[in-house]
Amino acid sequence: MDFVAIDFETATSKWTSICSMGICVVENNEIKEVKELLVKPVPFEFNEYNIAIHGITPQEVMYKPTFDKYWAEIEPYLQNKVVIAHNASFDIGALTKTLDMFGLELPEFKYLCTVKLSQKAYPELPSHKLNCLGDSLGIDFSHHTACDDAYACAMVLVHILEDFGINSLEEIEERFEIGVGKVFPGYVEPCRKNKKKNKVTQKSH
Repeated sequence: MDFVAIDFETATSKWTSICSMGICVVENNEIKEVKELLVKPVPFEFNEYNIAIHGITPQEVMYKPTFDKYWAEIEPYLQNKVVIAHNASFDIGALTKTLDMFGLELPEFKYLCTVKLSQKAYPELPSHKLNCLGDSLGIDFSHHTACDDAYACAMVLVHILEDFGINSLEEIEERFEIGVGKVFPGYVEPCRKNKKKNKVTQKSH
């Protein structure tokens, strides 16, 4: 299966304060590319709590491009792709709210949350946090480094695909009865743990 895993780290509690983005490209269940983009947040503010989590300091990103300057590079990774994230409500929220802030149109893609999916695939595990899944599934990575988190998220899905003999998004949806999320210009349809009661909500501008 082909998909792209993403992860964002933020400088403050605001979803639009992206200071790092991780991208992991998977083709036919194999990792093809892992990259990290350091981003200058707008406004340029950090809090100590977030720095303590991801270790990114203002000095590291003060001369980096802002997210809008990266968008031409980022968009092809997402447009018309299957996108996954661990706790996708945060990452998709950060993406869509940041694009809104810069007046950029949302791309079109389908997405999955590997928290929700792993809860259904591996209900016996004591925790479905990314670091705990890494320990359980033998995935070695540095937690809260965006590129590593994207890689680990991708590997969680690869494990699920291989463990259950699944080859497509449609099979995931059918096997686990999960509600696949959708993003397209002006709208976000959330990914839901249970397929029922999926609804489209209009975004504010």
